[in-house]
Amino acid sequence: MVQTNGGNTLSELTLEQVADSIRTYLRQGNAGHYNIGLLYNHTVDNQLAEKNGYESAQAYFSQHFEELSQATLTRYGTVAREFTEEACGMYGVMKLITLRTYLQVAELQFAAGEPGATPIDVPEEGGIVKQKPFAECSLEELRQAVKHKRNPTRATMPTTDADRVEFMRQCFSRHFAKGTRVQLKTNFQRGKTLLTIQGVPLDDVERLMEALMDGFQPQLVRSAG
Repeated sequence: MVQTNGGNTLSELTLEQVADSIRTYLRQGNAGHYNIGLLYNHTVDNQLAEKNGYESAQAYFSQHFEELSQATLTRYGTVAREFTEEACGMYGVMKLITLRTYLQVAELQFAAGEPGATPIDVPEEGGIVKQKPFAECSLEELRQAVKHKRNPTRATMPTTDADRVEFMRQCFSRHFAKGTRVQLKTNFQRGKTLLTIQGVPLDDVERLMEALMDGFQPQLVRSAG
């Protein structure tokens, strides 16, 4: 909740008090973003800038707070309207804004309260999509999830193929020592799952053949050396 030296509530703040409070919260770094959003919304909703002779709130903030772009203020304001201060402190503005975008493009209903359990369809290598709770997603994963939802026609690997590829990767990890450059990559094109194997040293071709055979029929394998 916004705190002021004069003890006024948010609805009572003048434009000058808003400015003083924002300067205080700017010194707090990430911890102050939510309250800056509240103060920005208060300024816009009550036309404080216009009442003080400015063309708009945007004109006022661009003149007095060069460190705050309009895009940043809009993000802070949106988070302050739609999420709690606790959620903002836990996940940060960018993750919450990206979550909001994801829910919009996925046409999902936003659930009030703690957003941590919100299921996110995260695309992975080869067209595989795995569902993770929002709380466990990185910002990059959220961005990729948004991108994936915006391109719903993109083909995804069938579950049976995904399971088989995962088993083959396990076989590779048993045959090749951790830290080697051997990689099994996948791609799904025109209804077919394609495999690419790279980084195999010539001396380890025999080991590669063993890994491939294990990928077809599980069996005991020798330890990676």
